Amino acid sequence: MSDHSPPSAPSTQIVDPAGLAPDLSREVQAAFVQTLAQWGNVRAAAQQAGVSRAHLYRMRRASTEFRQLWDAALVLARPQVEEVLADRALNGVQETVFYHGEEVATRTRYDGRLLLAHLARLDRIEASHQVHKVAAEFEERVALLLDPPVVMAWDDEDYEEYDEDDWAVEGEGEAAEGDDGAEEDMDAFIARLRGNTP
Repeated sequence: MSDHSPPSAPSTQIVDPAGLAPDLSREVQAAFVQTLAQWGNVRAAAQQAGVSRAHLYRMRRASTEFRQLWDAALVLARPQVEEVLADRALNGVQETVFYHGEEVATRTRYDGRLLLAHLARLDRIEASHQVHKVAAEFEERVALLLDPPVVMAWDDEDYEEYDEDDWAVEGEGEAAEGDDGAEEDMDAFIARLRGNTP
């Protein structure tokens, strides 16, 4: 009798989006959502951006900002999807008919059910106020994605050593250092800013 235990079944684990790292570069994210906004096709946009769909969906789960841009891009691409639907509804889709492995004919098939389902999905996405807002600001949001603002971290330790007297002395020193070295009172300073004095 053998000691070998039967192989255990693979564990099905639910992935927590918070544990995923948003590891796609901002340039790749921007390229994908910009292409998606033009075509409305995730597969084509992924191919154009040079990244796998699996990687994109992982990034979508990991980043709220990327997910919002993705949804907004789909909403912006709606006119192209509607054109495809109209074309298929009016002109049908050409299919090749094979018999015993040989092409024997072509036929036109009319079926817009999948695209209608897709449009219904876009309607649900568009109904979200957040997606509508992101779609309205799409170009600005993509620009921010490519060039995020610099966030300055304040170091509280620099200010802990100052007490109220130090701030007052420092303020007096700054007020004393005017353009001509003369001290200005607040009313004169405000009047000068408003252009009321020469």
